[in-house]
This record gives sequence, structure tokens and C-alpha cells, in this order.
Amino acid sequence: MKSVLIVGYNARVMACPAHRAGYKAYSLSHYDDMDLVQCVEKNFTFSGDLPRDIRPWLQQTHAEKVVLGSGFEDIDLPASLVLGNDPKIARNVVNKVWLAEKLRKLGMPHPHIYKNKKDVTFPCVAKPIKGGGGIKNYLVKDASMLPEGDEYFFQEYVTGKPLSVSVLSTGSEAMPICVNEILVGKKWLGQDKEFGYCGNVTPYRTRFEKQMFDIARELIPALGLVGHNGIDFIVNKDGPRILEINPRFTGAVDSAELAIEDNLFKAHVDAIDGKLHEYKIKRYGVKAIMFARKHTVVRGNLLKPMIADVPRKGNVYENGEAICTIMGAGKTRGDAVGRLKERLSYVKKNLDISRSG
Repeated sequence: MKSVLIVGYNARVMACPAHRAGYKAYSLSHYDDMDLVQCVEKNFTFSGDLPRDIRPWLQQTHAEKVVLGSGFEDIDLPASLVLGNDPKIARNVVNKVWLAEKLRKLGMPHPHIYKNKKDVTFPCVAKPIKGGGGIKNYLVKDASMLPEGDEYFFQEYVTGKPLSVSVLSTGSEAMPICVNEILVGKKWLGQDKEFGYCGNVTPYRTRFEKQMFDIARELIPALGLVGHNGIDFIVNKDGPRILEINPRFTGAVDSAELAIEDNLFKAHVDAIDGKLHEYKIKRYGVKAIMFARKHTVVRGNLLKPMIADVPRKGNVYENGEAICTIMGAGKTRGDAVGRLKERLSYVKKNLDISRSG
């Protein structure tokens, strides 16, 4: 098996590692970024709602397997076609209410879920039952902020550091790779939403690493997950609590690959084939997503090493839209962040940012 169709709202985080691992990759993505196009035989784009039937692209590309990314985890597709988790299993895992009940039964630490609006204790966090990235999450301070409808559920508000564990699994055995810091709401990156995802730092050193790894070793096989998966935690002095599980490649793949200096797509396939490898942290890796705050036009060439999700010259971005991803690596966290900020300055010099608005 050497040809794959990579499907995701942003397919680049999977497609480029697949290409580097020697796979003939095709992609179906919301974006048509320059570096993505360089990594695939052909990139197909969609706008608006996520397509729920990807068979036309499978037939067109003759790809042997499909890799499902963000937004497509639970698509209606036979498990035999998927290089990763069975969509029927993923459908439960991405449902945060189902997951909370499963975690309760397994005795895993997690924030309390309020089943009814009338039972909510303020403050709490409103989250979509499905969906990641934190963009729609918000802090509910009183009853006037409770949303209408049934798209959201309500979770106990727990303060702490948002972290994740990257995990490889054969289905019966899991191997944690690293702890990642999750960057959220970083205004220096233009991310103004309090819980909005904007990058990762790998590794993150914490005294709770062993406990988090032990949770990963038990939980991922218990859910029947295979290949690469991510577990999001909130961690404070009382220890880690599980927020959600991403049954797919996650954004932290970028920083994790930099830290271990290895290819996680190959590791994903090996794990599905029953082979797990231990990885050592060799350096720090940092990934940051830059967002527009004002009307922004790309004026220069951003196709450079350690810049990803590269937009084309002339692309236009409005407030809250992601422009590109910038990375850095170094022996220390400071070195890695310093190199990232140098690249961030380069990117800004190649943007025309409106002075008004």
C-alpha cells in the first residue's frame, strides 16, 4: 500500500509527512497552500460545509487507503478503506458527552459534565458536542450567557495548563511519545479567542508526565483506537484531567516531529501494522499559527523552510483568519521560540496589513 488520500480541513499536517515517508499522496482540503501542493500528486479543495461523501475523490485518485483528519473522523466510510481508526469508533470518541460518560465508567480523571442547563454551576465552559480547535468554546459566567439549542454541552471550568499527549497504538498496546504544550489565546499570534488553538511546544516538562503516559497506555486501547491519536488535558496542582481525545493526526504532529526528529506518518502506519517504536526527545520544537487581526494581503514569497500552510502571493485575510504556520527548533525552549519569532518577523514584513479597522 503506497497511495493514500489525505482528507481534512487542513490536510497538510498529514500529507507532507506522508510524502516524506515515501507515499504517493493525494489530498482533499479546505486549503490550497503552496507547501501542501508540493507534497501531493493533486490537491482537491472544498469550500463551505465539509463533504460527507468522499468516494468520488477515491474513485478519481484510485488511492488504496484514506487518512481521515480534522472534521472527517466519523465520516461514513468502511473501516477497511481507512488507514487509521474505524469511523464508527471515532464517531463516539469525538462526541464529548459520550466520551465523558466513558471516562467516568473507566475511572479516568475529567472535568464534570452538566447534563442539564438547570444544573449548571457558574462559571462553566460551553463547548460544541463535536468539533475541536477551541474556536467555539467560551466561558459562561451566568445564565444570560447560556446558548440556545442543543449544539453545546457544559463542562466544569477547571483552570490550569492545557497539555496534550501524542500516542501511537496497535489497538491492544499504546506507546506515548511526548507531552505537548497547547498554545491557546496567544495575542502575539493574533489569536483573540480565549480558548482558540494557535500552536504547540514539544516537549513540555511536567511532574505529571508519568501519570499522563499511564492514562494514555490504558485509555487509547480501551477505546479501540489505532495509529496516531492525541489526548488533551488540563493540568494544575491537583494533576491532569482529560478534556478530549482526537482520534487522528493532531496539530501537535508538527512540533513533535521537530522534537523527535522522525516521521510520525511512518510511525502511524507501523503502529497500525502492530509495530511500536520508542522515541527520544532530541530538541525542542515549536509550532505557531499566525492570525490576521485586520485586512491583510500577502505581498511576498513565504515559501521558506519552517514556514508551513504557506499562502499564495495576493491572498487576502480578514480578522480571525489563519494566515500561516511558523515553526522553530532548538536545544532549549528559548532557542526554539527565538528562531520562530525571527521567522514571524520575516512573515510580517511580507504582509500588507491595513492600518484602519
